[in-house]
Amino acid sequence: MRRRTLLGAAAASAIAACAPNGSPSGPPGDPVAVLSLERKVGQLMSVAFHGTKITSALESMIRDKGIGGVILYSENFTDTSSLKQLIVDLSRIAREARSIPLFFEMDQEGGAVARIGTGATILPGQMALAATPDPTASVMKAVSITASELTAIGVNWNFAPDADVNDEPTNPVIGNRSFSSDPARVQVLVTAALRAYASANFLACAKHFPGHGSTTVDSHTGLPRIDADQATLDRVELAPFRAAIAARVPAIMSAHIVVPALDPTPDLPVTLSRRVLTDLLRGALGFDGVIVTDDLEMGALASVGEATAGLRAFQAGADFLLFRFDESAPVEAHRRIVDAVRSGTIASARLEESVRRVVNLKRAYSIYLGQRAAPPPDLEGNGRIALDLARDSITLLRNRGVLPLRGRTLVVAPANADVAVLPNQPGLSAVFARKRPDAVTQTVTLHPSAADIGRAVAAARGADAVVVATTDLFANNEQRQLVSELSRESTPVVMVSLRGPYDIASQPDVAAYLCAYDGREPSLAAVTEVLLGERRPAGSLPVEIPGLYAIGAGMRDFA
Repeated sequence: MRRRTLLGAAAASAIAACAPNGSPSGPPGDPVAVLSLERKVGQLMSVAFHGTKITSALESMIRDKGIGGVILYSENFTDTSSLKQLIVDLSRIAREARSIPLFFEMDQEGGAVARIGTGATILPGQMALAATPDPTASVMKAVSITASELTAIGVNWNFAPDADVNDEPTNPVIGNRSFSSDPARVQVLVTAALRAYASANFLACAKHFPGHGSTTVDSHTGLPRIDADQATLDRVELAPFRAAIAARVPAIMSAHIVVPALDPTPDLPVTLSRRVLTDLLRGALGFDGVIVTDDLEMGALASVGEATAGLRAFQAGADFLLFRFDESAPVEAHRRIVDAVRSGTIASARLEESVRRVVNLKRAYSIYLGQRAAPPPDLEGNGRIALDLARDSITLLRNRGVLPLRGRTLVVAPANADVAVLPNQPGLSAVFARKRPDAVTQTVTLHPSAADIGRAVAAARGADAVVVATTDLFANNEQRQLVSELSRESTPVVMVSLRGPYDIASQPDVAAYLCAYDGREPSLAAVTEVLLGERRPAGSLPVEIPGLYAIGAGMRDFA
């Protein structure tokens, strides 16, 4: 990706205005030279906060430590207007503190992981885009919308694209966030995404290095491990990151996973491994951009502790450290890194390298100039594009004469199917009922109770067909039981997967099976159209479902 350096008079003026009070003077236009040690360390850190009001702890980190960024979650705003105001207020605090302007970061991947649900376009996720007839064009359209809308809001860094190869059907944390189980496809689509971000001059980040797709443990709750040999890692996990580096990706995020073939140190996560971050990523792969850690508060690092993990990640080679909600952790990590530099445990030159990478990234993407002027997005037009992308993604893998639906229909579906819950998002039951008000619908939790299952089975006896929406059956005993009980009745069951497309492996006897790839409204509307025969399916499976379906499978009609 092309890096842009802003060295004109306007940029130099803005940089000079960022110099903290009392800082030693440095060469004109050199923002790093004028930073105190404390503020140099602060530039390496990003923090989050609870609620919609700026907390005193967050304000102190900006004013006193000069932190580099703030990562934003859906709980921090109610809509895009409040998000824009929040960014304005945080930027004002940074200006008052004469601090270098902030990164405003977000995980707006699309599909299962998104933070903005009101006032921005809800887009299909990566696997859905990969299922469309022209995946490259679909990815570039989605990225273009995302970049333009985030720019208009004031968010200046998106932690996307996901470069993981999801070749493990029971992966509990990647799944439909990945483009494909085929490394070559992932390479092509990661490169397309990065080209689109570059065209918008918007900051992207490939994740989760060296590849999280083969894991069977969620790093939010435990420490995953990949036991593949070096040859397999080179061929599968590392391939998309090589492509990303070739595309000049400006940042890469590390994964909190153990990979013995890359570092045999027992139970050492990649994020804390110098062999992986410095020797492999910097050295062998030649990456010269910013290395970002994944969230240091995640369960994978619980035994290390967030503050210690921050220090050790920096020592391993990370440049930018992501802290979350524990207000004491970034303060303590900051103190430890400052003390380590003062004592000589960490060389001043090592700190200087990371600070300059972070600051140069801000210069390259116009962040010194404040919020970029951007036209208001065409949300109506973007919404139509999102719906068309979703329509192109719906994949029909089986139909034993039950689709299109006719007669009395029961729809049983969870209210919130996706990893990141967005407010005001309807479930499949509600979306289907808009088209078919005569349908019987039942909304259940992700873990339906015995009473829920009993009500669904009773209702099925009066229906001509049952539609049941599922989310990762391999990890959900209650949903498996729901589908099993419904399948025992004489009424044909149509299963719609709202996360990864692998659920049919757990229930191989259903009468029909469709993949919607996420539970967001455009995908739910699109799958409803296929269920009712208003549109024919257009999607092709972008992953292998072992023993059942190959990549590229997908019916183009109902017979």
